[in-house]
Amino acid sequence: MTDIALKYNLLDNAAKKEVLDFVDFLLSKEAKLNRPQKEAYKKKILKVSVWSDSDIEVMIKNQQKLNQWEVQEW
Repeated sequence: MTDIALKYNLLDNAAKKEVLDFVDFLLSKEAKLNRPQKEAYKKKILKVSVWSDSDIEVMIKNQQKLNQWEVQEW
């Protein structure tokens, strides 16, 4: 970091402004990449499945049957 500060201090005011503008540009790009895209999130959340009580009841019954299953010995 010290090297960057030393080199920055060697620049004239116009070049310093250009460097600061470029850093601002890079930071704004980074912020856009990290921000969740609203439409993409909306589509993703709409794909989440919803299970009814009857769906869950079937799974519970199957779980009970699986727990009663006895493995054969060889």
